[in-house]
Amino acid sequence: MKRLMVIAVLFTIIFAGCQQTEVEKERKIRVVTMSPRDMVEQLKLGEIDAFVAWEPFVSEAVVQGYGRIIATSHDIWPDHPCCVVAIANKSDRDIAVALIWAHVKATRFINSEKNREKVLEYASQFTGKSKDVVEEALKRIKFVEYPDKEEFVKYYRDLEKSGYLTKKPTDLGYSSEDEFLKDFLYSDIYEYVVSKLKEDESWVPDKVNKKVRVGYLTADLHQLAFYVAMKEGYYEQVGLEVEAKKFANGVMEMEGFKNGEIDAGYLGGAPATLKRVNDGISISIIAGANNEGSAIVAKDAKSLEELAGKKVAVPGFGTVQDFLLRMAAEKAGLEIST
Repeated sequence: MKRLMVIAVLFTIIFAGCQQTEVEKERKIRVVTMSPRDMVEQLKLGEIDAFVAWEPFVSEAVVQGYGRIIATSHDIWPDHPCCVVAIANKSDRDIAVALIWAHVKATRFINSEKNREKVLEYASQFTGKSKDVVEEALKRIKFVEYPDKEEFVKYYRDLEKSGYLTKKPTDLGYSSEDEFLKDFLYSDIYEYVVSKLKEDESWVPDKVNKKVRVGYLTADLHQLAFYVAMKEGYYEQVGLEVEAKKFANGVMEMEGFKNGEIDAGYLGGAPATLKRVNDGISISIIAGANNEGSAIVAKDAKSLEELAGKKVAVPGFGTVQDFLLRMAAEKAGLEIST
């Protein structure tokens, strides 16, 4: 009898432990990484339960009926920085001025309501997506001329706190973090261009008559200003012969900077920061491309809480989308499991 009682107690303890383990497991979101293009297909097939991506892939999944948005990046982190414009050699001031002028003109073109139909047409051409998809996607993107420095520094510090940054500014030859950030978030030339346009909206910089190799990401609607600048002839006006180089993701584009394949590029602030610090790839951010423009899309879940125990895809660890998911999970009382 005594032996049976001991066995019963042990069984109760083990059973309770298993129940606790299952409860803990159910409070976790299982995170995997894949490209946004693959996310849409994997959600459709039911291989993942949800994903966090940028536009137009969010809207593609929604319009096609594969899933629903349960939280936008605006809901999670209002005005968060996303894509930026970077340059390898900011000391070539004439090229930097010309690039920023074209970018500012294109951004203002996009944000002008009178150009709405043309912007939809350009967005569809640039991404290869239908007008229905890009029209839906444009609702969630804020096209900007320069990123919010305060929010960008917040993201930088989050990367540092989370252990994604393996080096410090002093390892890169800077005397302090402030010196590094001033060089990395280099706004002097942008401020010069904007001041000239404020004095005279018709101002155009002197023609540089140079060739520049510009990188961009495949079908990334956040980088629409690059395409608009080409289609509207802004680069031609400042004497820039642009050779466009397409990359699959921001990490590969940063490798393009490292290998001397490009002189400037549109890419995510996440890979720009990670590769600048960890790999010492010398670039400076001279303009912004967009804020917000991402979302969490789920197949069946209707709330963040319902992602518990589900498999969710992000483009990569340390990306803005990764941080958005972690922030949302924390608010919902969930944990991340990789």
